[in-house]
Amino acid sequence: MKKFFAKTLTVIALTCACASCDKPQPPTEEKATLLSIIAEDEATFSGISNNGKWAVGYAFNNNDNAGFAIAASIWNLETGERTILADPEAGMSEANCINDEGTIIGGAYLNEPAYYKDGIWNKLEIPAGYTMGSVSAMAEANGNLIFVGHVQDGPDAQSIAAAKWVNGVYERANPNSLRHDRIGEAANVNTCYDISEDGSVIMGSLEFNSYTNMIPFIVSPTDTITINTENEINQNASFILWPKMSANGKFVTGKYRHVVFNEGNEYPTTDIYQPCLYNIETKQFQFFEKEGFEWGGWDVDNNGIVYANSPVTEHPIRQGYIITNGNAVELEQVLIENGITEEQINAASAPAEEEYDNKLGTIIAVSRDGKTIIGCAGKTTKYNWVVKFN
Repeated sequence: MKKFFAKTLTVIALTCACASCDKPQPPTEEKATLLSIIAEDEATFSGISNNGKWAVGYAFNNNDNAGFAIAASIWNLETGERTILADPEAGMSEANCINDEGTIIGGAYLNEPAYYKDGIWNKLEIPAGYTMGSVSAMAEANGNLIFVGHVQDGPDAQSIAAAKWVNGVYERANPNSLRHDRIGEAANVNTCYDISEDGSVIMGSLEFNSYTNMIPFIVSPTDTITINTENEINQNASFILWPKMSANGKFVTGKYRHVVFNEGNEYPTTDIYQPCLYNIETKQFQFFEKEGFEWGGWDVDNNGIVYANSPVTEHPIRQGYIITNGNAVELEQVLIENGITEEQINAASAPAEEEYDNKLGTIIAVSRDGKTIIGCAGKTTKYNWVVKFN
């Protein structure tokens, strides 16, 4: 069953706490820790375990015109220790998700969807007509090992299908989802980004040839719904880029491209990215607006707290924000309020030659409870960091 929800829309205008405001005084008791992890091969994090104990990621081979992921890795976020799961010289490998025990990692190996366990890469089934793919997220539920991601028909990716694997067996992840957009164009890119940790809710995105037609979908045991922002706010060219779902399957965030066409204007009068929050249970959609300010949501925890970065289009030169009940605060300010000193922040930031101005940069992912945040700083991505709140 297909549904287009247009129940409730909230637009929240924000006044962000920033460096120009009065600086908070650090508390006498340290409530957080900040760990710097530098990867000389410029590997960076791509995901975090739900319990915040492990991170995964990879480096990137830029030696030819067709760069690809290499050196899939896991990091122990207590010690900072890194384990490389694939020889960089062996070819493509990426790690995107990991279980709470740090023993099963999902991603891709030699361009095929795969998972790593007990020292071995195990390739997952690819359906007829497709040759490549990758795992984005995983769940262990009811004795089953479930992965979600995508498969595609080759490097040019003329066709990409949302994929789900249960105990290694492929099945289509969104069989009841929308197949055509409002002008009749078929979706040529369907992919899954997330799955709730109990395996009951899958979140992905339908992408059409026009980038203004990217529509997130939610698959639950009882229904398939589409987060159709254009209906909810009466726009004809809005979408959510690279959505993320909370581990409990209740919230979705992303980079909401807020596009407004006024009557009689050929071009949009408003065209900017904003962080958004969609409540799957109440069907409430809201975005957080700062006039003339580009930013987007990167992750969301089980309490609906959004972890955002600005800007969206520049990488990785960014400023991180934590948005709670519509109030956005710079990441560095939150850390200072929790006992991290400016000297510690500067030490974990990229050096001066990176032109980064003592900022921690991009928030990449967060644990289910919001107590562990991972990210990276600098023009290069090797300056990784981990924040843990006590």
